[in-house]
Amino acid sequence: MLVSFSSVLLSAQSIAIDKIKLDKKIDSLFQSYNNKNSPGFAITVIQNEKMITKKDYGMASLEHSAPFTHNTVVRLPYSEGREFISIAAVLMENDGILNFNDKVRTYFPELPEWSEPVTIRDLLDHRSGLADEWSMIELTQASMQNRVDVEQFLTLLYRQPKPEVKPGIGFMYSNSDFGLLRLILEKASEQNLSRWMEQHLFAPLGMTSTRLHDDKDDVIAGFAPQYYRYGKDGYKTWSSYKTSPGGNYYIATSVNDLEKWVLAHKNAASFIAKATASLFQDAQLMPGSDKNYVFGYKIKSLGTHEVFTHQGAGNHTYISRTKNPDFTVILLSNSLGEPYPFHESVLAYLLNYEKPVFKNKQFNSEKVQYSLEELRQFTGNFLNADTVTYESFVKNRRDEVTFVIHNDSLKLKDNDVLISLEYVSSGVFKDVDYPTYFEFTRSGNDYKAQAHSHGKNSVITLIRDTSKKWQPSLLQLQSYTGKYYSPHLDFYWTIELGEDNRLIIKRPTIRDTELQPDTNREFKFNIENYSDTSFPAWLKFYADASGRVTHFMVHHARLMGHKFDKVR
Repeated sequence: MLVSFSSVLLSAQSIAIDKIKLDKKIDSLFQSYNNKNSPGFAITVIQNEKMITKKDYGMASLEHSAPFTHNTVVRLPYSEGREFISIAAVLMENDGILNFNDKVRTYFPELPEWSEPVTIRDLLDHRSGLADEWSMIELTQASMQNRVDVEQFLTLLYRQPKPEVKPGIGFMYSNSDFGLLRLILEKASEQNLSRWMEQHLFAPLGMTSTRLHDDKDDVIAGFAPQYYRYGKDGYKTWSSYKTSPGGNYYIATSVNDLEKWVLAHKNAASFIAKATASLFQDAQLMPGSDKNYVFGYKIKSLGTHEVFTHQGAGNHTYISRTKNPDFTVILLSNSLGEPYPFHESVLAYLLNYEKPVFKNKQFNSEKVQYSLEELRQFTGNFLNADTVTYESFVKNRRDEVTFVIHNDSLKLKDNDVLISLEYVSSGVFKDVDYPTYFEFTRSGNDYKAQAHSHGKNSVITLIRDTSKKWQPSLLQLQSYTGKYYSPHLDFYWTIELGEDNRLIIKRPTIRDTELQPDTNREFKFNIENYSDTSFPAWLKFYADASGRVTHFMVHHARLMGHKFDKVR
């Protein structure tokens, strides 16, 4: 790994690339963006250390018809900053400013006593046990866009009663780790980290357009706002940025600057290559099917080739490269989405690799008539067969699909929304609004399902959840009502019994939320993270020996268990 990443591969195979044909291939990939009504892309392809081609498409500003170029500055999604923060930490250690074995309480002694063994290395590895700041804050707020100050962030950590995971051993992706790391780097260097990185990381490489973008209101020359698709042909501006210590280490950069970043990695003698090699010496992997390194680096496969990608937790790839032959693709855009498929297509062309063309299964319509009894065989909860999550070692329970009978028809239930399905053929139903087909097939004595998304060219296998939903009695539901308090958050939740004997969470800063009985004597509910998105979490009540309810615990893949005590 160290050799492949930090050395110039003199023995690399040399493939002659026809630039004209390569440009045509890239043009075909970005054809739909090559106009004045689309966000932009800039791409550079490097073979060994030589630029093969550089192409630009679309607009940096749709409002002002400014074209997207290699000098256009784009703000990367926040977790992509981990690579740059980690290398800055290595450089500080090299300069004797700090040591990765330093205890974090050396810098912030107000941290709880249980955190005494936690080191800077544990922060880098997401193995500190510190609570994820936004998993905590989302229990009291309904948006990750809300402002969180350093004092609020530190208070959250100072009041944490116990570790989320065993420090140094357990893994949990925590924004707090890199938020606290950033504050430690500033304390140790006695300098704002953005300024320090400019002087010691970016300026020596000539990366004049790159910065730690810790103030979203800064005016940056050539900066492109980000857009997301809205409707069939329209776009809207994306402005949902976190403003908090744990989510405010965004990197703003350009493709021209990333070319210098790549070449520095290829030069074994450069301080960047040496710092990266140091990170890999004690590298820890995140959970998941890929070799996913905590400091923003992942290994994927393309046929028999390994593809090394620079990316964040959300698979947003900005650099990808193969080892032998040595090709690098650099790609930036102000269009929201995961750009790796573009990387993969360009690399496949360069490697002369015929990537198997995925074709969704086609379903011919047939006359189908089901009785209600026959439809019931397709009802129930079905879980995504792939439950791996990068967030922790906890099994991911997010992907659940529920089919119900409503008005004598089979429907898909998404939270409280019922989605109509139409009959296609035997055992096949289609979402009436989207090109997604659900195919039910026999698996032993039961059914399994496959969700064929023709819009995304993907298939997801769904396995029926055979565990029975818990059905608490009315007496039990009544015993759960009352007022609950979190000493950690200094915040109250009230649980009331609403219409149809449904338990409702009431909070002063978040709209009322229903608790739905689930398995394991738990309730399932949704946590809002933005105004239009949410994800599931679970809540379980506990009682003393006399049967009196004393508290409940809330948990999900990035929240190991948060306690609310019953106070009334």
